Amino acid sequence: METYKDYMIILSPPMHIAEQVKKFKQAAERLIGEFDGMHSKGCIVLKMLHRQKPFWTEPLFEKLEKQLSLMEPFTLQINGFATFLPTDYITIYAAIKSTPEMEDWFKRLRQCLNEKKAVPHITIARQVPNDKAKKLWPKFKDRPWDECFEVKYLTILERETYGFDQTWQPFKSIPFRGKAEWYLFKDHKKGVVKQDDKDQISLF
Repeated sequence: METYKDYMIILSPPMHIAEQVKKFKQAAERLIGEFDGMHSKGCIVLKMLHRQKPFWTEPLFEKLEKQLSLMEPFTLQINGFATFLPTDYITIYAAIKSTPEMEDWFKRLRQCLNEKKAVPHITIARQVPNDKAKKLWPKFKDRPWDECFEVKYLTILERETYGFDQTWQPFKSIPFRGKAEWYLFKDHKKGVVKQDDKDQISLF
């Protein structure tokens, strides 16, 4: 039987931010119970590739690596929380502050991935039914979270499409090795951010 794999292409924040996201997910679970993706790690998902033949897809990642090597590391800023337009469900996420420099960087990244424009974000609670979202969203709506982090590489995860274990595993990390053009950043100022180090986050 031919093996098929799924691939997920992501940007990973540093460990302390991933831990912060985990605490928010745990706090949300205490309030509304289980929800989709409550055990997933905090990251920015760029592209999903489902049911791929590895012998065809994996060589394409080598071409992608050459393209991404021209891109420079970039500093992103978390800017509070937001939701996508509500339907029967609401997804709550940590928002990434939009600046001309950020939009340009993600535009170039999407071009490398042949991906359409999407809102960069770190999901906290995905597809929460509206009745539960009415309890959860007010806890995040006005909660501040301002923190910068540098993205130095892109990560590709893999799993077997029809495998028993559906856990995502690292497949490849591609560092950004390029140099920023001076005109992209001449007016860009990096903020100094302070963070409280707490063992547990409460939404109450």
